Amino acid sequence: MINDSWNGIVQTFIICYLLCSKIGAVSFLGVGILLSAIPIQVVIGKYLSKLRLKTGKKSDERLQVTQEALSTIRIIKMYTWEKYFRDKIMAARKKEVNTMLWGSFLKLVLIIVGVLFSKLGFYALIMSYVWLGYTNTDTELVYYILMIFKDLEYNIGICIPWGMGKMADCYSALLRINKVITAEELHPIVHTYSKEIKPYIEMRKASVLIRNQPVLEDVSLNIKSGLVLVTGTVGSGKSSLLKTILQDYPLISGQLKTEGRLSYASQDPWLFPSSVRQNILFGQKYEEKKYQEVIRVCALELDFNLLEKGDQTIVTDRGLNLSKGQQARVNLARAVYKDSEIYLLDDSLTALDGHVQDYIFNECIKGYLKDKIVLLVTQTATHIQQADTVVIMSGGRVISCGKPDEKLVEEVNKLVSKDDDLAKESISKQVPESDEVEKEADESKLLLECEQTTKKKVYFEVKKKGEVKYSTYKKYVLFGGGFLMLLLNLTLAGLMQGTESYSEQLLSKWVDEKQEVILLLTNISISGDITTTQTPLLEEATSKEQWTIKLCSIMMLVSTVLSLIKIYTLFDFCRRASINIHKSMIHCILSAVMSFFDTHFIGNVLNRFSQDLNNIDELLPFTFIEFCRVLFAVSGIIALLATVNVYFLINSFILFGLLTLLRQLYLPTGRSLKRLEAATRSPMIGHLNASLEGLTTIRAYKAQGILTDEFDRHQDLYTSAYFTSLCTSKAFGFFMDSMCSMFIAGVVLTLIIMDKGYTAGDVGLAITQVINLADDVQWGVRQWAEIENLMTSVERLVEYTEIKTETAGGNMVPEWPSKGAITYDKVNLSYTKHDTVLQDISFNVEPKGKIGIVGRTGAGKSSIISTLFRLYEADGKILVDGVDVKTLSLKYLRQRIAIIPQDPIMFSGTVRTNLDPFDEYSDKELWDALDKVSLKSNITNLDSKTTSHASNFSSGQKQLMCLARAILRKTKIVVLDEATANMDPETDALLHKTIKENFEDCTVLTIAHRMHTILDCDKVLVLDRGRIKEYDCTSKLLANPKGEFYKMVEKAGLLDYLK
Repeated sequence: MINDSWNGIVQTFIICYLLCSKIGAVSFLGVGILLSAIPIQVVIGKYLSKLRLKTGKKSDERLQVTQEALSTIRIIKMYTWEKYFRDKIMAARKKEVNTMLWGSFLKLVLIIVGVLFSKLGFYALIMSYVWLGYTNTDTELVYYILMIFKDLEYNIGICIPWGMGKMADCYSALLRINKVITAEELHPIVHTYSKEIKPYIEMRKASVLIRNQPVLEDVSLNIKSGLVLVTGTVGSGKSSLLKTILQDYPLISGQLKTEGRLSYASQDPWLFPSSVRQNILFGQKYEEKKYQEVIRVCALELDFNLLEKGDQTIVTDRGLNLSKGQQARVNLARAVYKDSEIYLLDDSLTALDGHVQDYIFNECIKGYLKDKIVLLVTQTATHIQQADTVVIMSGGRVISCGKPDEKLVEEVNKLVSKDDDLAKESISKQVPESDEVEKEADESKLLLECEQTTKKKVYFEVKKKGEVKYSTYKKYVLFGGGFLMLLLNLTLAGLMQGTESYSEQLLSKWVDEKQEVILLLTNISISGDITTTQTPLLEEATSKEQWTIKLCSIMMLVSTVLSLIKIYTLFDFCRRASINIHKSMIHCILSAVMSFFDTHFIGNVLNRFSQDLNNIDELLPFTFIEFCRVLFAVSGIIALLATVNVYFLINSFILFGLLTLLRQLYLPTGRSLKRLEAATRSPMIGHLNASLEGLTTIRAYKAQGILTDEFDRHQDLYTSAYFTSLCTSKAFGFFMDSMCSMFIAGVVLTLIIMDKGYTAGDVGLAITQVINLADDVQWGVRQWAEIENLMTSVERLVEYTEIKTETAGGNMVPEWPSKGAITYDKVNLSYTKHDTVLQDISFNVEPKGKIGIVGRTGAGKSSIISTLFRLYEADGKILVDGVDVKTLSLKYLRQRIAIIPQDPIMFSGTVRTNLDPFDEYSDKELWDALDKVSLKSNITNLDSKTTSHASNFSSGQKQLMCLARAILRKTKIVVLDEATANMDPETDALLHKTIKENFEDCTVLTIAHRMHTILDCDKVLVLDRGRIKEYDCTSKLLANPKGEFYKMVEKAGLLDYLK
């Protein structure tokens, strides 16, 4: 880019000097007009760089919304918010395209200004030369000027403007990169460590402000040893305390001192696309004995036995191919494996079954980490009572800190209600000391039965081979407006080239006629005799010459106008194709079956929405326009050569054949390298996406260097593929240039050796057109090859317009469901051909029934909900009020069922759009819903901005927001998918109270691992390995001491509690 632009500038000045030395001062007029284009291009180039920055910002916004939709697609489908996100993405796309459109037009204007001014300069120079009375306008001079202006037209019309456009892009990219580099950074994290000094954490009146909101106020702590449990209500600042100790949140006042190495496990498990082992090691040295011990204390042994490739199993984005419990334990294992003196565990046990929590608490936290400082955020009462120190938080302040004596326990009980975890104490008291070992052995045995895994294969992007299929070109044309629109564009291009070729033929004719006029004038001046016979001849020759140059001028003007129209229509055609492809992709992606998202990395999908889309947005239109220009230019040149000598056609076709053969040799390599370039970009994007999601963990482990090195490896691989592709393209161009040079030499020799009485105009025309033909043919073949290379991006995008989508059609039964009765009849579900996650599931739910669904992690609880929402198509029948859900419209079905999901999600936008994206409810209804879930006091304005991370909302508050959404829906069926996992017991009680008050007349399905949350249900469904073990009234199940549910309640210690 820089080299070509620099060469163009140097060549321009040299050519201007040659022109001045050839024809004198009159050349300043033509050169002046020509060079006056450069200041205009510079001004446009500056504005273009600003537009490029704006376009980049709009592209970022679109990609951010797309990434958010891809990351939360499961929830979006269950909420039936696909249209909202489709419209949101398309709105961002519209803004991006509108900005990009101006930028593309300005790039075209840069080129048009250069070409137009070069033609005006040539025309003005010739006309002024003639009008000023110079009579030596011979063929040599005209074609000398013509060839010089052809070079100037290329430099000022293409080379320099193209370079300016690229430099504008480069400048805007550098500004965007500089913005990231110069962004405000956290102060260097200083955690001192010395073997001679005992580890400690000391905070003195520490206060933290995030987005002008206080999250910690005057916190003072002094921790020197032991297990410290941090508890408090939702939003009390527990997670913020840990992040402050990590120095991830900067202090605005107070002091923080730590001594010792820190390790951290986040509240929401962070896993990145790699093997399970690499997720645990995270850059630490692998030590077999230590690794196996960590796996044991984190209860991961059975999981590795069940996973197809053990701990070498590849984890997908956010660990979605693992259960929630597995994600939490892998996340914890990473923290435990790291050698540290201080362990910060942010509610790491909340997603686990009660007895698994106890096992890890005893074996890992109390056992393996017994000599360490451990800060554990928890709401489990029995764990709190076993701590060395308890910290109680409220409103960002520490309201109590000390050993768990009676007074402190009483204070804790005000915050933490007596649930199944609290009741476990009575069971442990009844177990004799001699039975402890046997009890632990039994518990370990239970663990081997509890964690079940669905094996899901991770789909790696497949690189296609061979040429781009005709169907891809056809679809691109159809997306652009159809073959009729393409024909119209080609017709315009043909007319433009016809007028341009005709103008050049007229120029050749005018040169010959001018020569005739000069010859007559010379004869008259020599003889000194102006006879009556000479005068008519001179008048006739002058008249013909003047008519020819006027007609040539008209044709040049018509050619310029048609050129502008042709460029606009071709660009509009490509723009339509790009917009429609993106629109179709978004529609298909958001409507895709869930199995698509189970097998595709977010990085792969985002890659296509970023670089591949950019290729057809910006590169393909210009390449296509150039190819069309060259195609008709070559046709016109061949026609002109045929008027001089038909035999020149043979040489032309031989050249074309050789270059086409060279193209065929290059294309397999070039095409494959383009596909490789695209494929190697996906890991880079995926790695960056995963790293941004886990920044706190990465900083806590001081793993920035490791992640940077890994990103560099991904980038090096991508850069290697890109550079190799670029080099092969340049080599291809070099060999074509060599062939074209030999062709030009051959034609010139033919004209010299084989003198067949050609006129001066014909010889000049032939030589100039042969040079143009050589340049255009090699450039055209390169553009032809580049089109096919860029069509690999179209191929990759079109692939996403053909993915399997959910069936949109179906019935819409009025006022359905009116009762809420649910029947499962022999339902079977498989995610793959080899794995069955639900087997022969049959049960009935009465209207207004409250059903608890329990089972070990991975037993199939969430899969039952998936079948109810038809996220996956299952065999068998599911009837709701006697209507088979398969016969219903998917949108209608999902709108009639409310869900409070396992993972609380907040979307970017406002509080209003998070509750009511389609503006269906009044402000009063929204405020009432927020009031019912006790969030009204936390929200001042419905139009307050929210982000996808929603750092100003705790996990519990996000869950309450999900409850508010369910309340607004007013459906007859409500699903709670482990909705209390991230809540303290007080908020848990609030949630269940709200459910009882608002969903009393509804059928409620509750999935929970906290046993107390389902004891009030009418019936309980016990699942194990995808099968129903028990299903009956809660009282009947509890009356059977041999039953699975009885054992679970007994294990939870709730039998005495119920009495």
